[in-house]
This record gives sequence, C-alpha cells and structure tokens, in this order.
Amino acid sequence: MKFKAAILVESKQPLIVDDIGLPEHLNYGQILVKIHYSGICGAQINEIDAAKGPDKFLPHLLGHEASAEVLEIGPGVTRFGVGDKVVLHWRPSSGIQSPTPKYKWGTKTVNAGWVTTFNEQAVVSENRLTKIPDDFDMRI
Repeated sequence: MKFKAAILVESKQPLIVDDIGLPEHLNYGQILVKIHYSGICGAQINEIDAAKGPDKFLPHLLGHEASAEVLEIGPGVTRFGVGDKVVLHWRPSSGIQSPTPKYKWGTKTVNAGWVTTFNEQAVVSENRLTKIPDDFDMRI
C-alpha cells in the first residue's frame, strides 16, 4: 500500500511530497495509524535546517505530534484496538517501544523514528500513542 508523505531528502531544502510504501509487516509493538491532523514544532524546523549538524539518517520522515485512528495492530500490542482514536507524541508513555520502521520510496529506504506525522499513514511504536475518547475533536 502506498500513501503520501513529506520526505526530508536533503538538509536546508524543501521537503519532497511523494508516495511511499509501508513496511511489509508490523513488528512487535508497532501500530499502523491513519493521520488526521499533524502539528509542527521548532524541532522539525531545526531538523530541516540542520541546526544540530549533518543528518546521518537521510532520507527520513518528520513530525512528532498528531491525531490519528488505529488501522492495524502488530504482535504484542494490548493497549489499543482497530478504530481507536489516538494522539501521537514523541515522549514515551506506557507500552512497548518497538523497532523504528523503514518505508520504501522507489528503490530507496526512507528512515523514520518511533513516531512520524507528516504522512497520511504511519507505523508507530505503541508507547508513543495515547487513546482519546471517541467523541473528541480530532483537530486538537
């Protein structure tokens, strides 16, 4: 399955929005979500601008905070179910810290952290999600 993502390919350059592919399967502790709304903070701007020096993980995805819906759960996940509304966050909470996912972009691999949000879908570590009530406005 492919979906749109904003990819940091080169520091100090605009992000490239293109289709990328999901990993072949979810690993232990991983959850596939559909991103509804994403925030942006200074950390992402600094990352794009290489404020901390050269980026050894290029190309990679960005984003640390969003609202989303759970589409699929991987092995070992017990805190969430398909259809749950969640918020994504960089700080770890309860649950499994999974391996970081790798996405496919043509013949290249796109790196990602435990949570990314500048994409239509994301594979996220269980401990980077918090469930929100079903009637909560996803535009939080």
